[in-house]
Amino acid sequence: MEDLLPLYANMVHRLCPCTENEFNERGNKFLSKALFGTDCYEILPNSNQKTVRNHLTEIAGTLLALYRIDLDGYVYETELCSYLLDKNDFPAFFRNICLNFQFPNGTKKSNFVLQDVANRINIKPFCFVVSLLYYAQQQPHKHLLTKQEIGYYVLNNLEVLQGRVSVETVYHKIIEDRVNGAHKPQLSGSHDWQHIKEQFNLLELANIVHTDRTYIWLNKEEALSIEVFVRSLNESTFDVYAYNLSSLDGRKQFYADWEEYYGRLNPDLAMLPTKFQNATEIVIADRVEQTAQRGAVGATTIEVGDKGEALVYNLEKERVGNYKARLVNKVLLLGKTKGLGYDISSIEADENPDKPEFARYIEVKSTTRVTEPSFDDNWTDSLNLTSKEWVAAEQYKEYYNIYRVYFTKQRTFVVRIKNPYELATQDLIEVYPTTYQMNFNDKVIEHRYAGE
Repeated sequence: MEDLLPLYANMVHRLCPCTENEFNERGNKFLSKALFGTDCYEILPNSNQKTVRNHLTEIAGTLLALYRIDLDGYVYETELCSYLLDKNDFPAFFRNICLNFQFPNGTKKSNFVLQDVANRINIKPFCFVVSLLYYAQQQPHKHLLTKQEIGYYVLNNLEVLQGRVSVETVYHKIIEDRVNGAHKPQLSGSHDWQHIKEQFNLLELANIVHTDRTYIWLNKEEALSIEVFVRSLNESTFDVYAYNLSSLDGRKQFYADWEEYYGRLNPDLAMLPTKFQNATEIVIADRVEQTAQRGAVGATTIEVGDKGEALVYNLEKERVGNYKARLVNKVLLLGKTKGLGYDISSIEADENPDKPEFARYIEVKSTTRVTEPSFDDNWTDSLNLTSKEWVAAEQYKEYYNIYRVYFTKQRTFVVRIKNPYELATQDLIEVYPTTYQMNFNDKVIEHRYAGE
């Protein structure tokens, strides 16, 4: 999911706002090329067409809340999508998704929503699970809870899902049944268990929990985010019960309002960048499969962009210094200098023996994510460049490089894209203009209005 997340977000940013028909047509074309190598959506086999539609609607829209559709049929980028593209902090994005999520919700078809309403479901499941794990770790024995226990006692328990049972009651019931040896049915292999595992996966992508095959426990490095989840457990949620779901207009209003709510950015979580603990291996490669080098990237609250620039700056100083120590002062960190179109000025050094002191211009693009990029045959990624950066790519050509940094839980990957302008001319990468400047004068103005 993290491999495709920037692709979804940039697609939405590029297409919106537009009508729903335009979004579906252009989105299908975009994703069919990204996923299957052809922009002719209509000629794909039916199974592939279904896959494309699923990525566009069920994943990018319904699950990930990257766009919303209003009552007039217009599609808009959500706050969460804008935040993701601005911060490139994937776990922070997923934390917002988990915090906003609730039962009942607008991710289900109307017949299932009506069923939840009939059963008086009313819970923020992720907030409940986090609160339960938090309560467990505060107890003297600090019992670890299993995924099966949370699945059975919380996410598959009607009274809990109705909001009628407290976190404390659930915890003590789990421990009591453990002590008494009460046998509880296993959920493994069931349809319900598949959905429960997906919820655990979202909490892992949010960097809120750690898991192994049996247990689930809180990530202490996200203590501040965990506090937000615990505090939000009993706060008012999106009120499904305020809608007349028996009428078509009521259902339309419900889904439009849900999409707007679900795609909102929580201001408390927005201030909390992701932190990964422990030293990590830094994998450096021009073409991914090459060598590795050890380095330390510990927990930090620095913006991911600044963190990536600092990492690449130090790696460049090390590379140039290993070539000739006296040339290290030619490596300059310039990310705070406006209008250059690159973050670091370095030199070719050992990687260009004929022109070792020729300048190298480096733009750093960084992302924080929990999982490692797959880099397999179907892998893809997407990033945003400013007009200044693309002009610099055209100007410096073979001496312009994009260093893509992926901060993950276990390792940090640094991959290099050399001469992106030439790669674009060869159709090896795709570059789309996303913003345009419009200059105009009095000759094109049709109406003038001066307020009092």
